[in-house]
Amino acid sequence: MTADYAHAVREHRIDLLLRGEDLAALIEMIPRDDHLLIENVAVSPAFQRQGLGRTLMAHAEHVASTLGHNVIRLYTNQRFAENIAFYRRLGYTIDAEEQWHSGVIVHMHKSIAPSGLA
Repeated sequence: MTADYAHAVREHRIDLLLRGEDLAALIEMIPRDDHLLIENVAVSPAFQRQGLGRTLMAHAEHVASTLGHNVIRLYTNQRFAENIAFYRRLGYTIDAEEQWHSGVIVHMHKSIAPSGLA
């Protein structure tokens, strides 16, 4: 893994979802000039299949909307077919596929209404 988590904590927006005192899930977002980038969504195995990923993705839409963005972008590994199917069910479309090292990155986006325009 090459992620620089110290940088992410300093520079990105990371929102946590707690269940009691347990960290159940998190979403890492990077506000850009013209969109919100979802960098990471993680749900603890003990809390999977409870709709928390869907909750975090809806939260990202709210964040993007309040920032005045009408687009959310994300990317994932082509090997994670279940994730791609999940994002598609939420209304994301595939923009491009890009060869990266020994895999393929799938770039996706979703258009939303900015706050006050819905």
